[in-house]
This record gives sequence, structure tokens and C-alpha cells, in this order.
Amino acid sequence: MKIPRWIAAILRNRHPEPGFRELLDVEQKANRLTGTYDHGELAKLIRKYRHSEKAIEKIAMQVAKSYPFYSPASTMNKGAAEMIKALKDTRFMKKCGHRLSEITPKRANMVHGMLAMYTFMRDAYLKKLPNQGRQTPPSEEVEAAVRILDCRISYNDVSELCGLASDMMMPSRYVMIRYGLEDKCDTYNFMEKYLAEHDDYEMEAHFRNNYAPIAADMCRAAEKAVEGINDACLSDRYLENLDHELHVLGRIAVSPDSVDDPLHIDKIFLFKYGIDITAAPEKQSSQAQKAYRELDDRLVKITGRRPYADGLFASVRQGKEKKVAADRPKQMHKPILRNPPSKGRKMGL
Repeated sequence: MKIPRWIAAILRNRHPEPGFRELLDVEQKANRLTGTYDHGELAKLIRKYRHSEKAIEKIAMQVAKSYPFYSPASTMNKGAAEMIKALKDTRFMKKCGHRLSEITPKRANMVHGMLAMYTFMRDAYLKKLPNQGRQTPPSEEVEAAVRILDCRISYNDVSELCGLASDMMMPSRYVMIRYGLEDKCDTYNFMEKYLAEHDDYEMEAHFRNNYAPIAADMCRAAEKAVEGINDACLSDRYLENLDHELHVLGRIAVSPDSVDDPLHIDKIFLFKYGIDITAAPEKQSSQAQKAYRELDDRLVKITGRRPYADGLFASVRQGKEKKVAADRPKQMHKPILRNPPSKGRKMGL
């Protein structure tokens, strides 16, 4: 006689799986708790069903979908630490892997992604604010977390970095930390908020003078980060923006007077490409040509198109040579008369 599964489960571990109705209730309760980020109650729920693989899977999936660890500080409350510890002690996690260093990025699931984010953010917090009396995650776990996160959400990283570079849209805290942009973004946000909320003219003038170089530095760092990601699929908006900036640089290289066109060329652009607004026109043209070549090389590498710089600057040189030739004063020649008439004798009709 064949033994039913539920009886076999009782005989094997004395902890049968909950029924369908109970599993549904567990899932709904987990959904409510994740909506309020009540990690302490979630830890209690996990401990209650720690022997049920089905129940823990449903709870863990609800937690992972809620994106609970969105900043380093979100990992430091007592409830979050208890929830992660309780989850790692369950049969479900021991079966699918609770040590990130033992998980290959391609085999990592959504729950592993949540654990990786927790490890990454907690490590970032304790590195920034050490001596908190808390133990930092092991280095091999942090390295494994980075590999898993890079594999799982690199597309989102590229999208956020492109938005920051092209439109100064702030990325998530994870992207800021992962690509070394946190200080630059926080400084930019602080300055923008200060200028919007204060009327202190002396301080406002100081902030406005520093606003453009800080914004330009942030955009350059975002471009460097996103173009450094292997096999990154850059957005059309990002590529169109770079192409437009290449066109503007070419315009300045040919006609430096266009630097004074505030409608199309702002200070952030000039700081970004190292063009000195106070320099002589010849110097500005030289700076624009240098920036044009560098950006043209980047676009060749990104898109595989042919370079434009040589053709543009050849035409610029030809135009200058023609202008020099046209401006050169012409030498005056006196006409030489052949067989001039002799003096004192009039020519006949």
C-alpha cells in the first residue's frame, strides 16, 4: 500500500506542509506586512513557518518584490536584521542556497537578489559609518553580492545612468553607490534644493557660480560609468544627446563667437567640455576641437560609425587658408608703356 505524501512528510520531519487555504492566508499576510515594511512581524511569520518550504517561498517572494533595502540605512534597523537571519535559517533557504558566495549569478533567483542587496547596502553603511558595534558582512559575501546584482539588474543600471547623464534625473541610491556617484549626486541635490528654497543673495551667488561645474562633473562621471559597463545597450536618448553635443562643439570650433549664445549653449555644457568662456576666440576654438575629437572617438567606439573629426577640421583649415589669402594685400604694379612718345612732340591724329 502506497503511503500518501502528507503522511510521508509527517513521518519524515513531523512538519507537514500547510494546506492551500493556509498558504493563501500566509501569502496575503506577508503582502500586508511588506507594504508597511514591518520586518519584525515578518521575522515572526518566517520563524513560525520555517519548516514549510512552500510557505517560506511565498513569504520570501513577497519580501523580495517589495524592494525593502533601498538605502544603506534601511538595512540597519533591528527588524530587518532579524528577518534576514530568520530567513537564512529556514529549510527553504538552506536548500536553494543562503550563502551568496556559493551561488553563481546565473543561478541566483529573486530572493538571492534581495539578500545580495541587503549585503551590499549594509556593507556600504558600515564602511561609511564604522565603529557602530556591528559586524560588517564578509568580503567574499559582498563580492558575490556585487556579481549577482550586476547580473540581475545591469539593464536598470544602464537606464538610470543614461537618465542622469542626459537629463540629470537622479538614479537610485544603489546605482549612486555602485558606480561611485553618491557624493556628486548628493552635492548637486543639496545645491539645487538650496537655490530653490533660499533668498540669501550673497550665498546664492556663491552657489550659482559653483552649480555649473558641479553639474558638469556629475554628468561626466555618469557618462564614464555607463560607457564602462560591458555590452551596455545605451538608450536612444543618450546617443542623440551626445550627437547633439558633438554638433555644438563643431559649431564652436568653426565659430567661437557662438559661445555667447545662451539660448543653445549653457555654462554646464562649457564646463563639461573644458571650454573657457573668458578665453580668446582662438583658444576657445582649440578647446572645442580637442573636445570634439574626444567625443567623436567615443561615438565611434560606441556606435561603430566612421569618425567625423578629420573631415570637419580639414574644411576648417581650408576655410582659414582661403580667408588668409583673401585678406592678404595685393601688390600694386605700375603699367609699363611700350615706345613712349618723345618729349616736346605731339602725336598726330
